[in-house]
Amino acid sequence: MFGLNHYKVKPQVSSTVWTSFVWCMCLVVFEHILRRLFKLDAVQNLSPILQSQRNTQIIARHIGTDFAAAIMCSYLGLTVKNGGLGAIWKSLKNPMDADKYKKARKGYKKRMWAYSPEGFRVFVFFFAYQFKNLWDAYVWDDGPEFIFHHTVSIVTSWSGMYPGVGQIYAVFFMGLSEISTATLVLLANFDPTLGVEGLAEAFPVTKIVCAVAFVVTFVACRNVMWPYAGWHYWKDTWEALGNPKDKKAKETEWILKRTLFVLISLTFLQFVWLGQIFVMGYQEIQKM
Repeated sequence: MFGLNHYKVKPQVSSTVWTSFVWCMCLVVFEHILRRLFKLDAVQNLSPILQSQRNTQIIARHIGTDFAAAIMCSYLGLTVKNGGLGAIWKSLKNPMDADKYKKARKGYKKRMWAYSPEGFRVFVFFFAYQFKNLWDAYVWDDGPEFIFHHTVSIVTSWSGMYPGVGQIYAVFFMGLSEISTATLVLLANFDPTLGVEGLAEAFPVTKIVCAVAFVVTFVACRNVMWPYAGWHYWKDTWEALGNPKDKKAKETEWILKRTLFVLISLTFLQFVWLGQIFVMGYQEIQKM
């Protein structure tokens, strides 16, 4: 399930579904273990806010499911040799060399269509995480925007596995970059709408630590590294779509266009969110 030995050969659909189900069940177990821990007197005595069952269930969800799943995805991306951006750089034969770069760019087929055990494994765990996310969004009535996000993520990750598109890129986009999601879901606990009202006032130092960790990881992963990886994915996609002899591109044209649209939209939104982060940060400083 976790080791690359299980992914040397592309798994059958039934195997992927079963692995995803098992990981979803693991997340359910993690969440319920935390729910039990929050019932301990030692934990509830830390603050009256933690004596509310609903409050502890919200925190358990964010940590037991969201944080655990995001950390797993980022771990799988970080521990890959030449993973993420390194794999892209290596496949392009050093983008700083114009001649080598131009020649390597024509080798987009390896990056777009080749089976990657590391990338496929990341897709599996990301897919399972988003499926659990979708269920939680429905149960907790998070709103249509979250339902939409998780649905798009499920479709995108499944397309990456079957028929298989851009698996080398999954190591970064669904793997390494999820470290920023891990810090975000911890910070979400302190949001009065998505988290627990009053938790920020009860644990102000913890909130500041989570906020700083989120800003650092978000800027590094989503505003610095993401555009680099996104640019190369965009170039490879257009190489594929512009090659009339590429049968694979013809078969997956809709997938390529849809994924590219999602990538461009998300890249744009992440810079909008960066602006919001600075505004909210300034407002928080003014309150101090």
